[in-house]
Amino acid sequence: MRIGFFSESYYPYISGVVRSIDLFSRELRRLGHEVYIFAPDYYDSKEEEYVYRFPSVPTPNAPGFRLPIPYMPKLTETIENLDLDVIHTHSPFLMGRLASALSKKLDLPLVFTYHTKYEQYVHYVPFARKAARRVTIKLTRDFCQRCDAVVAPTEYVKKMLEREGITTPIEIIPTGVDLEKFRDGSRNWLRRRYRFRQEDEILLYVGRLGEEKNLPFLLEVVREMMKKNPKLYLILVGGGPDEKEFRRMVNDWDLEHRIIFTGVVGPRKVIDYYLGADVFVFPSVTETQGLVILEAMAAGLPAVAMNREGPATVVKSGEDGILVQPNKTSFKQGLLKILENPELREEMGARAMQKARGLSSVEMAARLEKLYQKLLERTEFQKETTGSQN
Repeated sequence: MRIGFFSESYYPYISGVVRSIDLFSRELRRLGHEVYIFAPDYYDSKEEEYVYRFPSVPTPNAPGFRLPIPYMPKLTETIENLDLDVIHTHSPFLMGRLASALSKKLDLPLVFTYHTKYEQYVHYVPFARKAARRVTIKLTRDFCQRCDAVVAPTEYVKKMLEREGITTPIEIIPTGVDLEKFRDGSRNWLRRRYRFRQEDEILLYVGRLGEEKNLPFLLEVVREMMKKNPKLYLILVGGGPDEKEFRRMVNDWDLEHRIIFTGVVGPRKVIDYYLGADVFVFPSVTETQGLVILEAMAAGLPAVAMNREGPATVVKSGEDGILVQPNKTSFKQGLLKILENPELREEMGARAMQKARGLSSVEMAARLEKLYQKLLERTEFQKETTGSQN
């Protein structure tokens, strides 16, 4: 098959959506398919085979993120020459609209992955946020109805879309984990890099440094715990629009030597952070899946996460991590239960690793391949039926 991925973000920008696109495209190619990616251009974009870049403009409220201008000279001709079988968009907006128009014009199946609760990001809109939220929900719902299939990363997302009246077939296909990457990582690198002692306890967060991830809450919780525990450290891996503000908070508390910001870290190096930490912490209440939780589990890290939607579909509380209520007391209790019980931490880590093995990127790509094949068979049947009627 020849598959076209359309997205409003791609490397060098790093996000959960980008990692998902990267994982699925690599695994589908291993299965013998051709995957072409249509994404925005960036100042430091590298020319890559199979990647087609669109002009883009910066967004004032989200540093690093760029809005694509969905226009390319002779675009339809380019798509026709690629002889695509399926168009798969990872956004319902600018690139999604383009993907929809092309799929209709070329009579190709259209698939949409619902990665994000987009209405949770309207705080980046400079005005009329309530209206923006309503419009975002409606646009997303209407777009789902125009597709041939919607991919939901979790059962929760599928049920949410069905409650909103989506009648398009919905397939649950999580973004899997590339287990091979973890075999090449080092469990000692992190402690050597930051000169941690063996008895030090390292909490790890990986993800976007933005308001929607609930990081001020996490920083406050850790700050209070550090007053009683001189061995406790927190490492935040990633970048985002609120990084400067979070750094300022930590500096004001005089904790910059214990709450460490790494900035953006490449997908290979982040493995060493996972492997070297003791507990993964994830305060977000807006996730559809929480891919980073699954990556942490693949490294044998138990997670303390909010008992909400995405995380609750990944973590089985008390077995491979702990789900907590969105308040400081509950989050502290969850962390202390793991930190104060090394044997429990080890048992949870082992079970977490076992679960991650069942959600490998190889298996998830095979599921997506089956969905494409089903759509192509249905499209071919519809064409034959229409032709015989004519």
